[in-house]
Amino acid sequence: MAAHAYFLVGEIEEGIQDASAFVEGELKMSTVANPDVITIRHGLLSVDDARRLRSIAELAPIVGDKKVMIISASRLFHEAQNALLKLFEEPPAGTILILVIPSEGLLLPTLRSRLLPLPHDGSKERISNEAANFLAAEKIERQKILAKIVDRTKSDNDEEKQAARLAAIHLVEDLLRNVHTRWLTEKNKTTQKELQLFLNDLNRFLPILHERSAPLKLIFEHILLTLPSLA
Repeated sequence: MAAHAYFLVGEIEEGIQDASAFVEGELKMSTVANPDVITIRHGLLSVDDARRLRSIAELAPIVGDKKVMIISASRLFHEAQNALLKLFEEPPAGTILILVIPSEGLLLPTLRSRLLPLPHDGSKERISNEAANFLAAEKIERQKILAKIVDRTKSDNDEEKQAARLAAIHLVEDLLRNVHTRWLTEKNKTTQKELQLFLNDLNRFLPILHERSAPLKLIFEHILLTLPSLA
């Protein structure tokens, strides 16, 4: 039995193809000239876009008893994500939503908690050794890990600089994924709130980290100071 809301991480067009394959293989619905399989592409998904998506979702299926919306976005405004919470939590009967995004870290924890990873998309799930080592390390070792990345961004070699920026992005994405998993299962309300605040920070930092002038040292210092205990 299919769930009603999924997310898929990957390159947008490749992700749409994977989502379409899932629709055909698992849901047994043709994606060719089928008015009940709707693909909608966004660069930056705005609040107005979110409202239009809700309006489309409210339309009844035309051919069968199910409707699928494959929604892609390179970025999503936080306000737009908040506007989509109710839709993704409880879509209209028979409506299945698949959100295709380049990074899981773009999602607010509140929206992410309403989505399941698309089945058979395990290759996109990755917790790097560096992130695992970072979380398991003592504070001084965490400082060394982050300092090493910052030092690499000061290299005279452009390729080394770019590799360091990518390492920073991957580390923060993996931290977000790991902490989000803990947030979903945490029963203590105080700890849960602490985890959510940290996740909100990571979500705010990720778009900044993609900028060439990202204040990496300041971001890392904040992460060190606010990282919740995951023991």
